[in-house]
Amino acid sequence: METNDIYQVNRLIYLSLAHSNGRKQLVNRHQDEAKELVQRYQADGQFQVMVHEGLAGMELQVLDVEALALRISALHAGSFFAANLTEYGKILARNELKAAELLMVHCAVATAFFPSEADLDAPVEDLGIVMVEDVVEVLRRFASAEKALDEDDDLVHPEVRTAAQRFRELPEENPDSKRATGGHSWVELIQRVFEHMVETSYLLAFEDRPGEVEYRPTPSYQAALKSATVYAFHAFRDVVEDHEMMSDQADGEE
Repeated sequence: METNDIYQVNRLIYLSLAHSNGRKQLVNRHQDEAKELVQRYQADGQFQVMVHEGLAGMELQVLDVEALALRISALHAGSFFAANLTEYGKILARNELKAAELLMVHCAVATAFFPSEADLDAPVEDLGIVMVEDVVEVLRRFASAEKALDEDDDLVHPEVRTAAQRFRELPEENPDSKRATGGHSWVELIQRVFEHMVETSYLLAFEDRPGEVEYRPTPSYQAALKSATVYAFHAFRDVVEDHEMMSDQADGEE
């Protein structure tokens, strides 16, 4: 093993970490070097083995190979590089959006990908895809179910209940931003969350047809949800499930 090989292995891992964490400007400053490293990774079997050994030592894994970098994520939720959902939510909330509203969308996205507890243990490649309209449907069900809850029901955090009330006042899709309260719609909030989740390697995005983006979960996203025992997510999903059960029972009695 040559000293230069060790340097190039570490450079590829470094630039891939930057790419997978949304540091596009950093990668773009070194895009010629990044392209060459990815090409060597694809063409040189021994170099690829060395990269995988380096990743394994840092408890990382390759999710995909892209033109400028490897798409990598933590091997498990206990890894040093595993994203923390709490910190992630704070990063995305550093703008004009309300944290509770963002939490609503995150819970809806998680519910769309993992509608049952068993899905948190299923291979991610078996979980299928989610699109914006799938999350809109989950939010519809939650908004309807939350409205039907008693005022003293403590299943959902008060801030989330307030956010649910605001959500019902927003348009689902907003063709004219001047008509929406605060300039937001359900679809806009979902898209902004999706975009950031892709940038931070929680989701992978695929666009087979223009304007129709499909999202798949990464192992790090599944591991984060599974290990963090995110109360808000489980409470949100319970409300949706209870509402569906009651609706099914009502349909059966008709």
